[in-house]
Amino acid sequence: MLKIRAIKIEVNTTDGLFGAEFNFSDGLNIIRGNNTSGKSSLFQSIIYGLGFEELLGGKNEKTMQSVLKDQVEFPRGTKHNINQSFIFLEIENKEIITIKRSVTSGSRKAQLVDVYFGGLLTGESQTIESRQMYVHDAGSASDELYGFHLYLTEFLEINLPEVVTAKGDLHKLYLQQLAPAFIIEQKTGWSDFFATMPYFGMRNTEQRVVEFLLNLDVFENEKRKQQLNSVKQNINNRWQNLFSKFQHLAERSGGKIIGIDNNPLILNNYDGIYISLIKDEKSITLAKLNEIQKNELSILENGQTVTVGSNVSKNETELNKLNDKLNQVSLNFELLSPELNFDREKLNQYEKQIIAVQDDLRKNKGALKVNKLGGDLPTEIAKNICPTCAHELKDSLLPSDIQQTPMRIEDNISYLDSQERMIRVYIDGQKNTIYEKESKLKDYQNLIIEIRQQIRDLKKELIQDERLPSVIEIEKRIDLKRRVEFFNKILENFNPLIEDLKNLSSEYENLLNKEKDLPKDFFSDLDRQKLATLKNNFINLLRLFKYQSKPFEAIRISTDTYLPLAQKTDAEQFYNIKFDSSASDFIRCIWAYTTALLQTSIQYNTNHPKLIILDEPKQQDMSKESFRSLLVELSKFKEQQVLVFASFENSDASFDEATKGLTFKYNKIEQLMISPIV
Repeated sequence: MLKIRAIKIEVNTTDGLFGAEFNFSDGLNIIRGNNTSGKSSLFQSIIYGLGFEELLGGKNEKTMQSVLKDQVEFPRGTKHNINQSFIFLEIENKEIITIKRSVTSGSRKAQLVDVYFGGLLTGESQTIESRQMYVHDAGSASDELYGFHLYLTEFLEINLPEVVTAKGDLHKLYLQQLAPAFIIEQKTGWSDFFATMPYFGMRNTEQRVVEFLLNLDVFENEKRKQQLNSVKQNINNRWQNLFSKFQHLAERSGGKIIGIDNNPLILNNYDGIYISLIKDEKSITLAKLNEIQKNELSILENGQTVTVGSNVSKNETELNKLNDKLNQVSLNFELLSPELNFDREKLNQYEKQIIAVQDDLRKNKGALKVNKLGGDLPTEIAKNICPTCAHELKDSLLPSDIQQTPMRIEDNISYLDSQERMIRVYIDGQKNTIYEKESKLKDYQNLIIEIRQQIRDLKKELIQDERLPSVIEIEKRIDLKRRVEFFNKILENFNPLIEDLKNLSSEYENLLNKEKDLPKDFFSDLDRQKLATLKNNFINLLRLFKYQSKPFEAIRISTDTYLPLAQKTDAEQFYNIKFDSSASDFIRCIWAYTTALLQTSIQYNTNHPKLIILDEPKQQDMSKESFRSLLVELSKFKEQQVLVFASFENSDASFDEATKGLTFKYNKIEQLMISPIV
C-alpha cells in the first residue's frame, strides 16, 4: 500500500520564508480550494515528491508551476522572487519514510533525492537517518545503492514485471507507468484511460499495467511465451550461425552441405549430414573421398620411383582421356551458361510479376476500405476501364455472349493474395536453382582450369629425358598429400560442429515441447473471474454515476486491452466506449474504471497500491448528483486512501451538498496555498 501521510512545501524568497503543510489520513481526503488558490500546485507537489512528474508531461522542475520556482504571489498582486524551494513528502507502507526534493536550488539539482527513514513531518520518529539518491537519470530504476525508484519499488514491496520493448527486448515496467491507473491529473488525465501513461519505448503498456495490478495469470503465461520467443530467437540465431560454419567448411572444400538448412529442425539421423563433393561427375562424401585419397597416397608412397620412360604409355593414354574430359566439361559449361542466363531472366520476370500483384493488391484493398466506409469504387474500376492504359477490361476470356458474374472485390483480394504467395514460392525456388547452377558453373570453371594444367604437365613430361623421375608422379604424390591433410583439417572442424548441432537440435526439441505445454487460452479460470468482477464493478458504478450514452448490456471489458468497450448498434462489433459516450459520460467512465480497478484488487488482494488521487474530477459540467455519487463510493474505501482535489465550484453550498453525511479528512486552502510561514 502507498499511503500519503503528509506534505510540506518550503519556499525561501527574497522577502522571507513561505510555504504550506498538510496532513492526510486513511479513507477519503478532500483537498478543497478555489480556482487559482494553488490546489493543483499541491497535487503536482505530491506527484513530484514521488518522482512521477512524467504524468505532468516532463521531468524535474520544469513540470512545476512558477509559484514553486520563480515567484510567490502573496497577497494577490504582491510578488516575491524565489531563491530556493523544497518539497517534503511523508509516505507509508508498514514503515514510514520522508522524501525531500528541491524544485529550485543554487546548490543542488532536481534529480537529487534525500530519503529520511522516518516521519520527518509528523514527528513520530525520534531519530532520523537519511540517504541521498537520484531520480530521472540512468540507473534510477536499477542502481541498488542510489536509484530512488528502485528503492521506492522495494519500499512499496512491488515486484515489477518484465515487458517487451519496441526493440523486442525484455525490460521491467517503470514504477511511474503504474501511476496513471490511480493518479489522474486535471489537464490531460481526463481525456482518455491512462492518458498520461509514459511509454519508455514499451509495447502494450496499458495492458501490462492492468495485468499486473490485478495479478492476472495471463501475465505469467504471456511472460512465459515471451521468454520462449526469446529462447527461440536465440536458437534461430545460433542455428543460422552454425549453418554458416557448415557452409563455410563446405565451400572451402569445394562442395556443399547436405542434410540441414538455415532453419532449426529436430534431427534424428546425423549420418545424413555431410559435405558432398563431385568426383568423375558423381556425388561423393568428403569423408569417403578422403579415405580413397589416403589409400592412393599409401600406394604411391610404398611404390618404386617412376621414371618418365616407364610412364610414357600411361601418360599418352591419360592425355587422351583428359582431352576428352576437357571437351565434355567445356561442353557442359557452354550448355549450362545460357540455362543460367535464362533462369536469371525468369527470376527477373517473377520479381516484376510480384511487384505488379502487390500493386494490384494495394489498390484493391484501398478500394475495399473506401467502399466499406460508404464510398464508391474508383470510376475506372467501376466502368471496367484500365486505370493505366484506359482500355476496356474484360471480366474473363469467355465469349461475350456467355453470361457470367465477375468476381467481387473481396474475391479479387483473396485471389491476388494467393497469387502473391504462389509467386513467392516460385521466386524462392528460382533463387535456389540459380544458386545451384552458379555453384556447378563455378565447379566446371575450376575443373577446366585443373584439366588444362594437367594436360600441360603431361605434354611437358612426354618430351623430357626418359631416364628422369616422373615429375607428374611426384607432384601427384605431393598434391595428394596436401589434399589429405586439408580434408583431415576440414573433418576435424566438421565433427565438433555435429556435436554442437546435436545439442542445439535437442534444445529446439525441448523448446517445441514447452511451446505445446503453453495453454492455448492464456486466461486462467481465476483471470476470467477477475475480469468478470471488473466488468460488474464497472457497470454498477456507471449506473450509480448516471451514465446514459449506451445501454449497460452493450458494455464489456476487452480481453485484449482490458479497457471498456461498447457494442455498435445493430452489430456485433465492439469499440472503445469513448467514441460513443458524451463528454460528461466519458468522465463517468474514467471515474468508474479507476474505482473498479481498486475494488477488484481489494476483492482478490492483488497488486494495486490501494491509493487513488484525483485532480478536479468534476469535469465537463458534471451534474452535482453524479459527483456526489462518486464521493459516496470513494468514501467507502476506509482502509485504503483516496485524495480528491476539487474546487466545488468555489461554493460552500456545493461543497456541503456533495459531502453531506460523508466521513472524510478535510483540508481547505484559504485564499492562497503558498503563504508566509511565521
